[in-house]
Amino acid sequence: MSDEPRQAPVLVEFQRGGADRVETRHRGAVAVVDCGGQLLWHAGDPGQAYALRSTAKPFQLLPLLLDGLHLGSGDAAPLTPADLAVMMSSHNGERMHTERIAALLSHFGLAQTALQCGVEPPALRADREELLRSNRKATSLHCNCSGKHTNMLAVCHRHGWPLESYLDPDHPLQVRIRDILATLTGLPGTALPRSIDGCSLPTYWLSLETLARLFAYIAEPGAAPPVEGRSIAAELTTLRTVGMQHPEMIAGSGRLDTLLMQALDGRIFAKTGAAGLYAVALPAGPRVPRGLGIAVKIEDGDPKSRIRASVIVEVLRQLGVAKREDTDLWNALEEIARPSEQNYRGLEVGSYRPVFRLHPG
Repeated sequence: MSDEPRQAPVLVEFQRGGADRVETRHRGAVAVVDCGGQLLWHAGDPGQAYALRSTAKPFQLLPLLLDGLHLGSGDAAPLTPADLAVMMSSHNGERMHTERIAALLSHFGLAQTALQCGVEPPALRADREELLRSNRKATSLHCNCSGKHTNMLAVCHRHGWPLESYLDPDHPLQVRIRDILATLTGLPGTALPRSIDGCSLPTYWLSLETLARLFAYIAEPGAAPPVEGRSIAAELTTLRTVGMQHPEMIAGSGRLDTLLMQALDGRIFAKTGAAGLYAVALPAGPRVPRGLGIAVKIEDGDPKSRIRASVIVEVLRQLGVAKREDTDLWNALEEIARPSEQNYRGLEVGSYRPVFRLHPG
């Protein structure tokens, strides 16, 4: 992993009024890795390390799947695909998310007060206004990470591990997650730099290339190394499948993850990070000979995902996943990339344009 980044290339320009009038330039990097771990394509430095943030959520769900908590036992019914999807989500805090997470807490015999993710207002204006009209305040259920925290509390409850300290990096669950990441990356746990995530959990730093390799395992689960002495192909297949089946639970209305998975219907698994990070898994198919993982980082943070949308759609085009003859898909991706920018009166004032080419690994 690179410690001192080289200047990243410009990936996207915002042109206000024409190609010769560039108002903003957005730098970053892209890595495309196959399920064998080979770097196939890149833009910028694929060895630069970044905090995983929410791109780690699929892998943070693995302990629950490895323990079989989704299968049900005794009087407890199995979890649904939508339940599993929301437990690795970065959701909008819409009612469909908060109600499901509340139900999951009840399912596992957990109190909402056990959640230590913090409080975050709903992402959508309509949901914030609904809270105001009903004289209610946002709660921990609205936090975009509440599903992940529910998943973690369920695993702790199952093992009898302390609930009040589950955020601690030395907690048995966090050590287990670190060890899973170490196994999948081939790096010792002590070689994984650690920071604190937005929801107060540990987050680890990996190179963009390594993050892409992790998502290549989601694309091709049989390629992943054994974890805890066993194959995790079934678990990786499960988390990929439930995300594709319920993209609305992974993110929510109008969000990039959801829109991409809906547009490519069964051909992509997408997961946003934070601060401009993004990762997708492309399973093998007619235009994808082997499972691929793609990781993108936008250096300026891209808070509204506009730049990530432009970059990931351009990557799919350059890889040949989408071609002009696929009219419906091409148009859907063009809509997702949303190149045009409108002002408050609805006038088109400029456009985002990808300006990079992928280079062979």
